[in-house]
This record gives sequence, C-alpha cells and structure tokens, in this order.
Amino acid sequence: MVANIHKPLVSFVVNCYNGEKYLKNCFSSILNQTYKNWELIFWDNASKDNSKNIFLSYDDSRFKYFSSKTNVNLGQAREWAVNKCEGDYIAFLDVDDEWIPEKTEIQLREMLKDNYVLSYGGIICLDYETKKTKERYPKYKSGYLFSENMFQFDINMPTSMIKRSSLLEKKINFDKRIKASEEYCLYMQLIYKEKVCVINKPIAKYLVRQNSLTNQSIRYWADERIYTLNKILDKNPESLLEFPNEFKEAFARAEYYKLRYNLFQDNIDKAKQNAMKIYKNSFTYFIIAAILFISHNFLKFVFKKYYNR
Repeated sequence: MVANIHKPLVSFVVNCYNGEKYLKNCFSSILNQTYKNWELIFWDNASKDNSKNIFLSYDDSRFKYFSSKTNVNLGQAREWAVNKCEGDYIAFLDVDDEWIPEKTEIQLREMLKDNYVLSYGGIICLDYETKKTKERYPKYKSGYLFSENMFQFDINMPTSMIKRSSLLEKKINFDKRIKASEEYCLYMQLIYKEKVCVINKPIAKYLVRQNSLTNQSIRYWADERIYTLNKILDKNPESLLEFPNEFKEAFARAEYYKLRYNLFQDNIDKAKQNAMKIYKNSFTYFIIAAILFISHNFLKFVFKKYYNR
C-alpha cells in the first residue's frame, strides 16, 4: 500500500461502539470499493458486544484494530482514530452506514483535480422503522463554501473525505470536548479560506434511527456551535469582519437550538426567551416565535413533522 500521485493511500475511519448488528454490511461496503489502495482504521470505543471478534474474523492486512480502554465521547474517539491514519486522504464511515462501491474512486478523482481540502456528496437516507429511502443532494457547488456553510451546514459525515496534510498544516483535529457535533467543529475550521469539492450524486447510505446519537444529543448543539464559532474567531479574528452576517446567523442558530431543546423539555418560558433573542434576525425565526407564543404544542407538532423525529 505505497502511496503515490496516481494511487494515494486513503484511510477509512470506522468508529464503533456496540455495533455488531451492522458490521457485516459496513465492512462489505468497504471491501466492495472499486478503489483498492486503502487502510481501515477501526476504533473500538470500549464495546461490550462481539464487535472486536467480528472485526478480527476478517483476514485482510488493510484492517487495523485499535481500541479505547474506556468509552469516550465521539469527538475524542475520532481524534484518536485520525491520529492513527497514514493515508493522504481520510474518509469516515460509521458502523450503521454504507458506501456505494464507486464512492472512494469518484471522490479521489475529483479531489485530485484541484487543491480541495474536503469533499462530500449526496446521501441516501434509509428510515430504520419504515425502510423507506429518500435521496438528499448537496445544496452547494464546489468552491469556497465557508460562507454558505455558516448559514446552513451541508456537509454530512458518511460522504466526507478530507486531505490529511491540511489537518496537519492547520494543526487541527476532532475536538475531545465535542459530544454531538464533532464534524461541524472540525470541518468549519478546515474549510475557512479553502476549497470544497462537492459530488452532486448519492455516494453513501445513511441509517436514520430514532435513538441515534444525534437525536439524543440535541441538547449539546447550541453550546458546541458557540464553542466552534469562538474557536474560528480566536484563530482567525479577521473572519468576523469578512463574514459579519454569517457569524450573526450562526450564533442565532445556536439560540434556535436552545429554543428547540427547551420546547421539548417543556421549559416554555426559557424557549420564549430564546425566541425573543432571534425573532428579528429572519422571517423564519419571526414565524417560529409567533407560533411559539400562540401555541407551543402546535410548534412541537411542526418541528416533529419537519424533522421527522
């Protein structure tokens, strides 16, 4: 697995915690990749099931096993896994997701055309309960996309591929303090003043589950977004002058997340306080605030319908 300009080594990172139910499909989608110069960095986050034995049953020198002594948050686990990568590029696959066979080949070909630090593409969402699928396509086209992603973060984890040298140059990695939005924290730092490659077709399948980590961790989104924005500002203070409207909206989104969390915790007074801080920012926030003050139960219904959770 010697990397060269024509066949760079790609590191696949799979973080696992009690994922035995999904590992066969996950590994099959890796082994079925049409691009073959890769290594698999499997990080076992102190699983208590049969995940380790399933992994070790695969006789492939590209499969590399690592583990945590105790269970840690996903930001920490991803950081440790990335530190083990030797590839020129790094791609991420969670145990309950899958890639299409051409995924790596397509992304690598496109990323080598320009100085892209990150690539992502469309995704097929599979509902765990209904088995229905829905295709989601990227909102943006390739280019400098920091501004766009400050307004609406569009980069999904299962299709993302990053250039490892860019992480080293910027001295960044996943943040061990992040529990629920580790990709937002890293990728927003990574793409500042850098080019992003967008693949306008589905290249991965994402399993949507009601008990997924994302659904359990919405309470962290607000504080983690504020933490991320402050990290960007600390390292790049000029960015506030360059993107004032973007930062205004990004901080307002954090307040919106607080509103949603408080609403579903029945902390209605706190939700109303959140709404009052952002209702002037946009027509959407104004409508949300109006519905909240008229009927918080109806707003709950709207959110459940819109987010399907």
